[in-house]
Amino acid sequence: MSATAASIGAEPKISAGFLALRRHWLEILLLPFAVWTLALYQIEGGETLIKVMALAVGGFVVSAVLPLALRLPFFVLLSAAGVFVVFGWLDGAWLLGVGLTLIGLCHLPVPVWVRGLIMVAVGVGMGFLRAGYAPVPWAGAVWPILASMFMFRVVLYLKSQGLKGEKNAPTPEQLQGPWSTLAYFFMLPNVVFPLYPVVDHQTFVRNRFDRPDTEIYQTGVQWIVRGVMHLVLYRIVYLTVLGDPADVQTLGDLAQYMLGTFALYLRVSGQFHLIVGLLYLFGFRLPETHKMYYLSHSFTELWRRINIFWTEFMMKAVFYPVYFKVKHLKPTTAMALSTAAVFVVTWALHSYQWFWLRGETFLTLPDALFWTILGALVVYGGIKELKAPKKIQPRTSGWSGRQAFKAVRTFTIFCTLWSLWSAESLNQWLWMLGAASEVDLKGIVLIGLMLGIIAFLGGYEWNAKKPANAPPSRWAVLASPRVRAVATLVVLVLLAQPAISSLLPAVAAGSLATVRSQQLSSKDAALKHRGYYEQLDGRNQLVAHEAAQDDGRASWQRLNDMGVVRETRDELVRDLIPSRSFQWNGEQFSTNSFGMRDREYTVEKPAGTLRIALLGPSHVMGNGVGDDEIFDNLLEKRLQAEGRRVEILNFAVEGYSLPQEVAMLERKARQFQPDITILTVFHPCTTMTEQYLLRTVYGDIPIADPKTQAILA
Repeated sequence: MSATAASIGAEPKISAGFLALRRHWLEILLLPFAVWTLALYQIEGGETLIKVMALAVGGFVVSAVLPLALRLPFFVLLSAAGVFVVFGWLDGAWLLGVGLTLIGLCHLPVPVWVRGLIMVAVGVGMGFLRAGYAPVPWAGAVWPILASMFMFRVVLYLKSQGLKGEKNAPTPEQLQGPWSTLAYFFMLPNVVFPLYPVVDHQTFVRNRFDRPDTEIYQTGVQWIVRGVMHLVLYRIVYLTVLGDPADVQTLGDLAQYMLGTFALYLRVSGQFHLIVGLLYLFGFRLPETHKMYYLSHSFTELWRRINIFWTEFMMKAVFYPVYFKVKHLKPTTAMALSTAAVFVVTWALHSYQWFWLRGETFLTLPDALFWTILGALVVYGGIKELKAPKKIQPRTSGWSGRQAFKAVRTFTIFCTLWSLWSAESLNQWLWMLGAASEVDLKGIVLIGLMLGIIAFLGGYEWNAKKPANAPPSRWAVLASPRVRAVATLVVLVLLAQPAISSLLPAVAAGSLATVRSQQLSSKDAALKHRGYYEQLDGRNQLVAHEAAQDDGRASWQRLNDMGVVRETRDELVRDLIPSRSFQWNGEQFSTNSFGMRDREYTVEKPAGTLRIALLGPSHVMGNGVGDDEIFDNLLEKRLQAEGRRVEILNFAVEGYSLPQEVAMLERKARQFQPDITILTVFHPCTTMTEQYLLRTVYGDIPIADPKTQAILA
């Protein structure tokens, strides 16, 4: 009997709950394995996700045995417990308190449009707080989660409120009073995933336990396992495929970089499958978030598949309202205008989302070009579909060369577009594209292999229904979702065991060891922009107090905002203002009268003293430590304590590249007559130098050094 049917009749007895556990024994067994797999591969870093996953798994077991009427209140209480587990008592109370206040404003006894204006005004005020114009009593890590709970959901919630009394409005029985509202805003997975799918309120309420609970639970566990698999694949791509853009020299490097950048989206699809799968465990039967988007045959199909929740949100909030305003025009014109509006708003809302989750603005030329080109392609595809003759052709499961070509074409163009969106600048992207002229065997093999796979898989119609009289396949058992889920977890767990991985070839074993480590890819080690979603969710674990304490960057102040950095409009580009002293991120930061982060020195070198000039970027300047803890000061004191007359003068400035260090040496350091000069280089210097050179060219900054002039020419 389904949970819905059970709720219509008599209240189920406790024994019925234990019978439910017996029905779901496989799901209950698989869930701890999924959590274990996340821990083995250190997915998303830290222990916060594991804690919340364990809380959700335990809560699922309790919820499954509870009467249906108590399951929603239990989910709300479990979600509140998750807030306190992640943020602690004080910050957790602030998050819940602010959230409840916002929910209360949505229920003021005034018309819905007035409530909407009030929420806009409140949002503007909170935006000033998010931007740091005034202090808040909660930790900075609270902001991304609070924002992800309300920045889009409030729109859909108010829209749902405006439907009261209409035909498609949720019924009071479906709403279950305030519990559904609290469950909608304070969803348990949200406390560890600031990048969260835009869940529609009506769907969230209406689809809860609308099918047998066994079916819902099985789907939820299958999606959780799929999410785990996507996140493990993401780790493999992130650590073993993705490279530093500065190292792209040949066609093979370019192909690897583009494919790796696009494959990073596995993190978003993995997280979203994990999130929605967890919600399924508590009866919230939401749509699938992503559906075979790598095999799309057109850009309109790709737009519908790659983030289904966002597409539906844009259809409700933008497409239909605009379309009905302009439907008096020709159908193609109305469709084109409505679709274009969707992409303009999408671009704006992605910047809006970036601000709330990261506290910064996100407006770049690659971003604008990406959305403009993608929007134009989707509009073109939509018009083409509208004009195409409406022929109903039965879907067949056979392979089609035409479909394969469409899949390859869509994948190639979108992969190229995605690399543009992930680039730090248009110049960097064009620079990388120039590597395509250096054809090598690696590039030919990599491109041929990838396009061959897309052609083979994309040539099939995976949604085609088999004829009713078709004989059962001998592989039907292996194709079962439950069998696939079990096999996936078993393989992932076995590969994570050193005794098993050691039996693999050295390259594969080394890659597995790398995937299970907590380290940055060479791209991130070079401090490169990782693309919109990577940057947006790169500090995911800072939502946890534990991670915020470990990293210390939850409310990190930028040095540029402290009034100690000045623009020079010359080869240095920037330097430190002399004679400043202030608290920076809890540590004392001082500059001497010469603009060095160091104690005072005389220009004339004392007799019998070994003087060392030290130049470099932020880690040499001493980011994150106090004046007395910078390594050059510690070394100088240690040498002096040993009776050696040594002075180490620190000329480092945050963000300096190698040419700037040379310029600082010529401009300032040489007048102090150093006996030894140390210029610091490390892996990101390649990219930092590239950025510096581009800035000097396009910023029309004069360069005196003839060798640098020759490079620029």
